[in-house]
Order: sequence, then C-alpha cells, then structure tokens
Amino acid sequence: MHLKRQSPAVLLMALAFIVPALAAETPPALAFSSRYLDAVLELCETAEKDIARYTAAAEIIAERHVKGGAFGAWWNNQCLGPEIYGRSGGFVNMGFDRVWRKDRPASEKSNDVAFIGFDSPPWDRDRALLTNEAARGCWIVGFGPRSHSGLASVAGASDVFFDTGYGEEDRVVVLPGGVRAGHLNHVANALHGWMLMAETVGALTRRGKTPCMWKSYSYPDGKEWGNKYLGKQQFHDDFTMSPQAPGVLARAYVAAIRGMVRRLRVEQGEALVRAAGLIAAERNAGRHTIVAWAGHMPEAYVGKREDADWAKAIQLHLFLEAQRQSFAANTPDGALVLRLGYHGVEPEGPVLFREKKNRVINLCGEHPDPAWQPASDNLLNIPLGWSFGDACVAVEGYPIRLFPPSGIIQAVAYEAIDTEVTFLLLPEEP
Repeated sequence: MHLKRQSPAVLLMALAFIVPALAAETPPALAFSSRYLDAVLELCETAEKDIARYTAAAEIIAERHVKGGAFGAWWNNQCLGPEIYGRSGGFVNMGFDRVWRKDRPASEKSNDVAFIGFDSPPWDRDRALLTNEAARGCWIVGFGPRSHSGLASVAGASDVFFDTGYGEEDRVVVLPGGVRAGHLNHVANALHGWMLMAETVGALTRRGKTPCMWKSYSYPDGKEWGNKYLGKQQFHDDFTMSPQAPGVLARAYVAAIRGMVRRLRVEQGEALVRAAGLIAAERNAGRHTIVAWAGHMPEAYVGKREDADWAKAIQLHLFLEAQRQSFAANTPDGALVLRLGYHGVEPEGPVLFREKKNRVINLCGEHPDPAWQPASDNLLNIPLGWSFGDACVAVEGYPIRLFPPSGIIQAVAYEAIDTEVTFLLLPEEP
C-alpha cells in the first residue's frame, strides 16, 4: 500500500498557506524543486569552467568532418541520441543515416565521429553501437558518469569522454530521511553535447566552413529549408558564418541555459510547487498523472525512474491525429494531465482535453500565434522560457539561430516537479 505523507485535504491547505510566501523573488528553502534548479545552475558553472576540453575535442571533430567524416548519433541511445539528432539549430547531417552523399570513399568514412551517451549503465543497444563503431575506426566521443562502476569499460573505449561528475548517484537533492531525488545525468549529457556541438561549429567557421543546420519545423518554411540541404550538402554555398573564436559559442549556449533555469526558479517556483502538490494529491487518491510529452528526449526519461510511481507517459504531438487518438483511448476521462509541450499549444489541444474532461498542467515554450496560446481554464500554465523557433545562439552571417534549449529545459522542469512530488509522497514519520 502507498503510504501518504499528507492527505489531499491537508496537502492543499498547506499549499494555500505556502503559496503567498512563494511570491518572493526566491522560492523558500522548503521548496526542494528549487534545490534541484540550484544544482542545475551549479552544473552550468562547472561546464563553463571546463570549456577548453570542448574546444580541444571540437578541433579534432571539425578536422575529421572537413576530411569527409560524418557524425553519428542514434535515436535509441538513451537521452543523448534523440536530443542531438534532428533538432532545431543542430547539424542537418547528424546521424550516419543523414549523410550528405551515400558514395563516400573509405578515406572519408575513416574520419567518422560517433557520439554515444550514457545516463546509466549501457543498454544492450548502447554496447552494440560502441562495439560496431569502434570496430570500423570511428573516433568515439562518450558522455556519462565516468566513475560509475557500470561504465568503466565504455569510458575507457572512448577516444574522449565528457564526465557528468555524478558517479553512482545522480540524484542531487537529499530529502528528509536521506531519500534522494532529482536526476541530473541526462541533463548533464545534453548540456555537454550541445556545448560540444557549439564548439564544433566554431571550429568549422575558423576553417572557412559553414555547416548546414536545421531550421525549426515550427516555422512555415522549416521543412523547405531542411529538404534543401538534407542528403545534399555538407556545407553551405549560400551562407557564410563569421569565424568564431574558441569558446564563444559554447559560452553563449550555456549562458542561455543558465538564464532560462534562473528565470524558471524565480518566476515559476510557486507554480512548480503547486504542480507537484496537485500530482501528489492525485497519487494519494490512487490515480496516476498522465504525462503527455512532445519533443525528443522525454521518451527516454518520463516514467522510466522513480517517477513511474505517479506518472504514466503518453506521447502526444497534437498535430498528429494518430497520437491524439492514442491519447484519447489511453487516458481516463477526468485524468490529471501534465503536458510537457514544445511551442505553445496546437488548437487541437484544448478541444481534446475538454472532450476528455482533463485537468491540465501545461508546460511549454513561446508561440506568437494567438490561436496557439495555452487555455485559460488549465489548472496551471507554466512557461518554460525558450523563444519561438527554439534555437538560441545567433551567429553573424547565418539567418537562423543555433542550438536548442528546449530539451534541457523540459527535462529540468520535469525533474524539479518530480523532486517536489517525491518529497510530498514520503511516508509519514512515526
């Protein structure tokens, strides 16, 4: 039987008492969600201090790419694969199935680079990826907790390895009774991955090359932009990025992430606590919260850890009819829904949720269209802070911004809420 730390009624009364205090600039010390956000800010500081390692690795990667080497990342490689594959402001040619031409000679293939991430000990497919790519001579870039006992062999097999720094335990918030919450390996790997992508772009610009980068499909011409380059061009012949000094692009990216996390902590701290209270009350009533997620990385973490106790994950890209039908078929009428969205809310969303009589906690980024704004009758609307188009770093000479923050900020907001939920659902002290 699931023990209750507080009954729903007591929980909501406590929230009513707490909420006024949360209006202060900094959420109160009792908000364990804010402690998780503080840990993310510390991660950003640590990563920025180590920027020379990203720059050094990027020089090697860029040189291999200029010689015809392709980049490899895989959708099914824990959280890192989907995060850096096919994202707004990322490399169009990311993925060995997305190479600019299929008839590359062996001399070019010998310069391929594989990016492999580990949030936890490797899955069987992760081991296969590492074994297969190393066997054919790829330069292997690994990401993960180096000191984790389950990763000793894969860290050693990597040509360069970016350590999350969390070892065997990546839950960074200690709750009463020594219970831990708030995973950070997947966030660290994504941050390190994008900082390395940023420095790789910088290294290419210093060689006079402008790589083809994705434009968000949220723009009307996003698909047209991508189709112009996908499978056709390695480098632009129509745009030229200005040369970027080492460290400039990675620092710009981590600064953007830091700013969004700070804003989430200060401006949405109250809302995160309230969201956790609603979810905890739902669990204490014997019901799971439906986490309707969109994007890339959530597939690899939502409902996969301790949050499985309260969360049921359902993929919901509202523009896809099949996913709307799946949501309708697999979500109980009246269910509490935590929507982990992308840009705004497609007009189909409020219609679907009202038909299902769902109570909605909505989290998403910005959208300029009035028809795409979150519904006013949602229980909570929590803006996650990234701008429309997602990518956040401008480079002189290039018409679109680079490197997306959305995957990281989604994960950070979700973990912050889960940290608070874990606290609220602790067993009652005797």
